[in-house]
Amino acid sequence: MNHSVFPTSSYYIEEKIVEPSPAADAPADLSILPDTVRIKACTNFGFREEYSELADILNDPAVTRGKVKVTIVGNEDIQHGNYDAVVVAFTGYRSNFLFDLYDIFLRQPDLVTYRINLEVAEDTKGTPAVSPGSFRKANNFFALDAGADTPDRADVNQFLQYVYGFMSTRNIGDKQEYARRIDQLEHGLSLGAWLFSVPSLAYFSTQLDSTSISLYGVASQLSTIRQWREAPER
Repeated sequence: MNHSVFPTSSYYIEEKIVEPSPAADAPADLSILPDTVRIKACTNFGFREEYSELADILNDPAVTRGKVKVTIVGNEDIQHGNYDAVVVAFTGYRSNFLFDLYDIFLRQPDLVTYRINLEVAEDTKGTPAVSPGSFRKANNFFALDAGADTPDRADVNQFLQYVYGFMSTRNIGDKQEYARRIDQLEHGLSLGAWLFSVPSLAYFSTQLDSTSISLYGVASQLSTIRQWREAPER
């Protein structure tokens, strides 16, 4: 489990550009929650085993003390934003220098149709700039709205600027600085407390003893590995 939108195995964590708070490893105080956190997940579009197993873990009273309830729902519930939090699988999310943050923060909350809601317009100097219309309540999984009159409106707009800056720059130093600012402001806005990395079979093929792998089901998903041994060091 990661404590940032940047996985712990990524360049940004390894090079200490982004440094998750030490407090992130402390047990969560679930007693402060006023009510049950309703988490929704849809298993109709792949990763059925991963969603189901994660739901079982989070629904275990020994893990979340009954303060979290994960429900498997249809795509309509996801579209309507009928949740406190949502579990969504992002494929091709690699732990290297390049990340597609639009895929996380600007993706339409519709698992049937893939769409990125990025609006760009020229500023007063004629330079391309991201439009606040990129963040509307109904067009992203976080219900962020850059135009809404809310106490965190300035932070939401700033966060959008940081994401656009990170994605558009080709300067390594700028990308590093944007990554740091995105991580800090994301935590301030409490956008994603939990982010689980599930490496692909292609990655594991270099880490496991191929003679020890026992598969079941569809062999293209990590959850189909039933048992394995780590490959000996060379």
